[in-house]
Amino acid sequence: MLKYAVVSPRWEIQGLPRWHQVIHEALILEFIMKTTFLTTLFCIFSVQAGICETLYTKAGSDPDFDKVKASGKLPQGKTSSEGFTGSTIRVNHELVETTPESKRPIPTAIKIHTLGNAGVPRDGFKKWSRWYQEDGSTQVFRLFKDEVNTRNERENAARIEAFSELNWKEGAWHEWSGTFTIVKPHEGSIFQSKNSENDWAVQIYIHDNGNVTLNHRRGEDRSIAREMIGKPFRIRVRDNGLKYEVYLNGEKMGEGSYKRPAGKTGFRWGMYMGKKPVRQDAMLFVSGVTIDGKD
Repeated sequence: MLKYAVVSPRWEIQGLPRWHQVIHEALILEFIMKTTFLTTLFCIFSVQAGICETLYTKAGSDPDFDKVKASGKLPQGKTSSEGFTGSTIRVNHELVETTPESKRPIPTAIKIHTLGNAGVPRDGFKKWSRWYQEDGSTQVFRLFKDEVNTRNERENAARIEAFSELNWKEGAWHEWSGTFTIVKPHEGSIFQSKNSENDWAVQIYIHDNGNVTLNHRRGEDRSIAREMIGKPFRIRVRDNGLKYEVYLNGEKMGEGSYKRPAGKTGFRWGMYMGKKPVRQDAMLFVSGVTIDGKD
């Protein structure tokens, strides 16, 4: 009996000569490319122990977006106060919250920006569980195929983001940190230091293959991590309203500046697709977020 395992990210096959393994690996990779297998199941597998642990479990189901729109709960061109509930995600904390930093409690002074409402307060989060949930120290962000912004006429612009109630003008430094786990990848922004009038200064951007890019509004972008699907990684950003610094797992990845003469700056994290359509279901975990916390 053959045993297959996803092991970050290659397959290992026991009981076959190496040349047979190569053939089987090629067939498996072809299967993966033709299905959404890796976007629905990620395992850390111990062949010896015979144990396969997933990053999460799901209870319930989620209708496609056409049925959500037909419900009338997300009227086009209007802000919704109803929201739409969804299946329940239970995070495997042993695999996701792997460091002391990732076990820090979720901040309370946050709001969420959804398809149908740009500023949902904490007491309304449960109404929007199709897109946002909390479990332990982990925030669960989801988007589903073909979803779009509904609260105004802006095309596509699907998002589910949390944002800090703290905001500032140029002056004192402020800091955000959190541990990301890409569960179902989709190209888009997962973090922005964003000004209310002058847009974002710096963002963290992911790709379908799990690569991570540090995206400067002014300056050359930098690839900072590769093939990070299912692998927790910690981002820390410092910003003073003009200058900023970005760290990955404690190592400085870059810095820059962007003038923001009007408005105020704040931190946003989750998933934002901008002009791009949502081509497939997407899911992101963010654990142990701190805002101006000790680090």
